[in-house]
Amino acid sequence: MSTPTLLVTGAAGGVARYLLPDLRAGYALRLTDRSSGVAGNLGDAGFARTVCAGVETILHLAADADPNQPWHRLREPNADAVVNVLDAAVAAGAKRVVLASSLHAVGGHADAGRIDIGEDAIPYPCCAYGATKAFAENMGRLYADRHGLTVICLRLGGVRDQPMARSWLPSWLSAPDLIRLVTAALTADVRYGVYHGISANTTPTWRTDRARAELGYAPQDDSERYAADLPDDLTGAPATGLLHLT
Repeated sequence: MSTPTLLVTGAAGGVARYLLPDLRAGYALRLTDRSSGVAGNLGDAGFARTVCAGVETILHLAADADPNQPWHRLREPNADAVVNVLDAAVAAGAKRVVLASSLHAVGGHADAGRIDIGEDAIPYPCCAYGATKAFAENMGRLYADRHGLTVICLRLGGVRDQPMARSWLPSWLSAPDLIRLVTAALTADVRYGVYHGISANTTPTWRTDRARAELGYAPQDDSERYAADLPDDLTGAPATGLLHLT
């Protein structure tokens, strides 16, 4: 049996660097970024079709991840590029797209003081960046319904070796748990779904019930182990810490 080809966009980014060593063990990787691998701009529909040709599965990580950016800077990398990748996936006959969404897509719930926020919570972006991720989730659902494409949307929290500040405690996603989550999303028998990507954190803001049940995600790390040594956040920072995620 031939090794399946996996396209990873945003392959030079911070999230990809944690994933690529493990993904190489099971896939023939095709990497693309603006400046490395197959270099190009996914905001260009022609480039998206070229780089997606012949792949079975796409892990779409590419985006402008700055939550402080205005809409006019986010539209091409975070909205146009998603549509181009989905169109190209259908044209290429790909079977599955895993989209990197963000907790920012529902961050407004946390900023309003809610806890135990489930994966069925309606989109409530906390910023324009979050709105682009909610858009991506909805476009993914449309393509799953209309084209039979499997689309898995992962609302990633803050991916670092350890939390950066106390506000990161609810939303931290360790590198090993990131690998567990993405590996599960690449193989789960699901047509469409939206899932929270956090570790097994003690602080009860984000729930992962659906990710556990439908993807078989089994996070093992807990941000609480770092809590005593973390700095306080800057004065005026959101209680959720979401604006610090990258």
